[in-house]
Amino acid sequence: LSTNLKSSAVQAKLAYIGIGRIEQVGRRAREHSRPSGTILVASCHRQDGHAPHLSHLHAPHLPLSPIAKANRPAWDRVTHRAMKIHLGIVLALRLDAVAPFSAPSRLGEARRQLLVWSTLEREIVLDDSPAFADGTPGSGTTLTTPEKSDDNRPPGERENDTFQCDPSVWRWRGFQIDGLNAATENLAQMTSIASRFVRKGPKAASYWARHAGRTSYFAANAALGTAASQLHSSLTGTAQSSPINNLNSDIASRLILEAFLSYEQDYAKIEGGEYSEPWDMKRGHRQSSPINVATQTSRFVSEAIGTLARRGRQAEEDKNTWITDKASPDLYPEYYRTAFHYQTDGWMSKRSADVYETSTETLFLGRQDCMQRTALQPLVDFSKGRDPKLGPLRVLEVACGTGRFMTFMRDNLPLNTECTAIDLSPYYLDAARENDEYWRKFRREEGMDGAIKPLRCIQSKAEELPFEDGSFDAVVCVYLYHELPRDIRAQVSSEMARVLGKDGILVFADSIQKGDRPILDSALGNFGNMNEPYYGDYINDDLPRHFFSAGLTPKTKTVCSTTKALTFQKE
Repeated sequence: LSTNLKSSAVQAKLAYIGIGRIEQVGRRAREHSRPSGTILVASCHRQDGHAPHLSHLHAPHLPLSPIAKANRPAWDRVTHRAMKIHLGIVLALRLDAVAPFSAPSRLGEARRQLLVWSTLEREIVLDDSPAFADGTPGSGTTLTTPEKSDDNRPPGERENDTFQCDPSVWRWRGFQIDGLNAATENLAQMTSIASRFVRKGPKAASYWARHAGRTSYFAANAALGTAASQLHSSLTGTAQSSPINNLNSDIASRLILEAFLSYEQDYAKIEGGEYSEPWDMKRGHRQSSPINVATQTSRFVSEAIGTLARRGRQAEEDKNTWITDKASPDLYPEYYRTAFHYQTDGWMSKRSADVYETSTETLFLGRQDCMQRTALQPLVDFSKGRDPKLGPLRVLEVACGTGRFMTFMRDNLPLNTECTAIDLSPYYLDAARENDEYWRKFRREEGMDGAIKPLRCIQSKAEELPFEDGSFDAVVCVYLYHELPRDIRAQVSSEMARVLGKDGILVFADSIQKGDRPILDSALGNFGNMNEPYYGDYINDDLPRHFFSAGLTPKTKTVCSTTKALTFQKE
């Protein structure tokens, strides 16, 4: 079925879906200097099995509320959720003219995305027709920052009106949104994912085998750490608390399924040429060494005993580190003087830095690297579109930690890229230098050393960056903001914008917030129990506003499991 609307702006394509249920239909459109008419989303249903009657879709002279409201520059919401149908029509909308719309972010990469939950499986139905006349989402357009209003939606949902949303945003938002699946259903989906990888061929199967093994390894780590902690607790009579204690088969299988879905999302980017496969998958990398595996497991189990015991006690003294003392150097601000995650010494020891990567990957069952790599695509796209005549690309990572993500960035950017990393912990900076040295050594052995310069590492607070204005073409920040008070988040945003050059890109990645995945909203704050004192505020914070206030323009949003990546540009 198809029909053309008598409108210069909108053409509706009608697609018969049959038995199914629409989880989400509609987006928000911005009315721009036009007295009436906007994107409309309509659906109808019949419970008696007869063909549905399609009412009018567009009436320029009729009131648009509640579907849409005309004559206002603010954003108006058009969302239909959970509309149960037996026989129905889904409208995939496509813009044929740019004029009435100046908000590319609402077009979701120029495709109307309809999350359809059929009786067999969930899939995304996309209209791949270009939304703009030149086929480029958002070209030649500008975004006006939304003014504050009485919009009480959670921040993760609200910001979807501001960014060009990758399909992953809607895919993860709809994942098990009606309630967690039973373990049998999760296992069936995992089997289906494995089959899809195998059918793609040897390269995909190799990626799958390595990453399935990765999840198995970190799941075993979690079990060993919990068992060791429980044994220690029984011998010493002390309390201990492990997240595993509260897991049942449904939750455990769902977490593993999320890892598998993250791998599938990551591989789709690799297969599509968005970025290269993880360099640590290559033959000869140290992480596949049995000695390295045993060493990391030993470190993690030892650390887990103390971490889980401190989490069980929830005592104030367990949150202290050696820099908690007020007499310690002013370099370390008050918010930093705590043992985040209840890990030994917080961020302030070599022991903490040595076990960090294994600890966090165990927490996420191996999917953390994939979640972080959501920040790679916009950075790689930016580098490809940049004129080489401008000189080497200058990249800054703020709060680099152990520098693991920096190696993924460097592996995907031009070899002459000048990379700088800052962190407040000297121990984590040492780890970052070591990771960078190993990456360069690995590349030299492959004959790809070229003009690679060593990573420039600097100890600094993120809210007081020691660089001149406009010093970098790209600034990246991963997993920092959830450990900052709100006022410091604003300061860091302003500093990153200051050191970013004109037309530069800022890539931000951190935990999802309330509204990104509604099914998790009620439990999302539990992560704060791992001595994350600012996490409860973070999941409710209006993050884009920090960057708007610093003069940056929102661009894209991507989600992978419990991580989201936002990009901004300095124009």
